[in-house]
Amino acid sequence: MKNFTESIQYLISLVTEDPHLESAWLSTLAHMEHLAAQQVLGNISASTPRHFVADIQEHAADEARHRDVILSLRPYPLAKDGRYEDLRLRLRSVAESFVLGFFANPVLLQAQSRFAAYVHGAITIEQFPFQIYSAYIDGTSSPRIREGMQEVLADEVGHIQLGKKFLATLPEADRLSLQELQVIEKEMCLLMVQRMTVLVQEFQSHEFQADPVIRASQKLVRVLADRPSAQVAWVHALGHSELMASLHMQKIFISRDLPMPDLMPAHVSDELRHARLLQRSVVLERRKWLAVPGYRQLERRLCHELERYLTRYFSLMMRQIPEPEQLYLYGAWGLEMRVFRHYTDLMRGTDNVGVAQTISAILQDEAEHTRMVHEEIGDRAFMDAQLLKWVRQTEEVVFEHTASRVLSLIATQDQMSEFAPLYQRAFPVRKWNRHTETEMELR
Repeated sequence: MKNFTESIQYLISLVTEDPHLESAWLSTLAHMEHLAAQQVLGNISASTPRHFVADIQEHAADEARHRDVILSLRPYPLAKDGRYEDLRLRLRSVAESFVLGFFANPVLLQAQSRFAAYVHGAITIEQFPFQIYSAYIDGTSSPRIREGMQEVLADEVGHIQLGKKFLATLPEADRLSLQELQVIEKEMCLLMVQRMTVLVQEFQSHEFQADPVIRASQKLVRVLADRPSAQVAWVHALGHSELMASLHMQKIFISRDLPMPDLMPAHVSDELRHARLLQRSVVLERRKWLAVPGYRQLERRLCHELERYLTRYFSLMMRQIPEPEQLYLYGAWGLEMRVFRHYTDLMRGTDNVGVAQTISAILQDEAEHTRMVHEEIGDRAFMDAQLLKWVRQTEEVVFEHTASRVLSLIATQDQMSEFAPLYQRAFPVRKWNRHTETEMELR
């Protein structure tokens, strides 16, 4: 995997090959400045010291001015055609998820007040221009763009100093770990750059390669990638399923009045933490979608489908495996393998940087869970290759059925204009778009 410096330099080399592409890139940067201005103003509250309000408003005004400057630098303010407009929208979506995802990260959500959240968020996310803009200034061939971006970058030094001034006024109890926030910002920035690179490469390849026949679970990942509302609902529902899975595992022992295995308390604690992480990763986007008629119903139905999946899966496990500890270990192993496959697919396919960063962190835990459960199966002399195969195949059948039902729910929701896919790709080789193909597959 390339490091951040190599990744951003490569992305810049791609977007600067074509002035229309570079215009889409500049539109994306401008949108991020616009979102930054909104976030800064949105954090003014009763907790904001009154003598700092003017400084914060000036900070927001700077971000808005940066937006206008960057927009003015575009070689072509209007997209060349539908394909370029689609790419612009997609890059914008990735950028927006980076900004909203960062401000919803679990460390920043620990802030005791909105003012404390603003101070810590501003100090860390202001590192972004130095990472991105500096590489862009070096990579663009346009003297006009280079000069304009240098002016924007010069302002960012003052913003970091402003954040440090505010930080010095916070009591120790209100301070968060800047080191943890900086690690999250760097991880998310890299994920954003990598996702944008994939989108630009797909755009430049022009040709559409017909997919082979794939499973419902794979189709689901692709359909979610084109529907931000459905993806937010699905990630929220996955958080709910993490909670429900922990309850199912504990019920095996509670219902029989048996002591829990040594592994279980830590395992359950991790599942509950994962539930919180997943739901927090989409908390800001979810607030927006909850105001749209029909979204809440979709979210509830997705939660219900994942509950049915868990109930069906554990019911089949209990019929086949009577011994409680063996049931827990094999049942947990099957679930961890599913989580690993599905979450990996989601992380690779999503335009949502916050979701990708959260899933990346969860997958590190899941790898450890899978290892521990597998070792415990061996240590307890429960190892049975045929049983492992049966568990894997049974879980797969149950999840594929669930994925098919979820696809049908999303297809129904697509009939509402608010939930139709945002992106429609036109390929010169064949008249095709994701929405049309998905509908054909679901019939």
